Amino acid sequence: MEIKSSNSMNIDLNARVRMQKDVLIQKIEGESILLNLATENYFALDEVGTSIVTTLDESDSVAAAVRKLLEIYGVEEAKLTEDITQLVNQCEQVGLLQVISA
Repeated sequence: MEIKSSNSMNIDLNARVRMQKDVLIQKIEGESILLNLATENYFALDEVGTSIVTTLDESDSVAAAVRKLLEIYGVEEAKLTEDITQLVNQCEQVGLLQVISA
């Protein structure tokens, strides 16, 4: 299954999302910075963004991450999936995250 947002690319819910190999995550009081040491690209995340990226990186699929995050935040699945898609697309474009097809 794929989800398409009006202003982002598709994301396959069966795919896995991982941090790129040269990416370091520095957590500070619930917030974090993703930094690609090779390109020096970085992205600042608030507490929710940090939770999303960490959950995606630890999950077997985007769908599994969505299920875990729904339990935590209790938001609408469509809104959460759209937010995840936008975040992943932004981070993927600057070389911080990678989407690995199932």
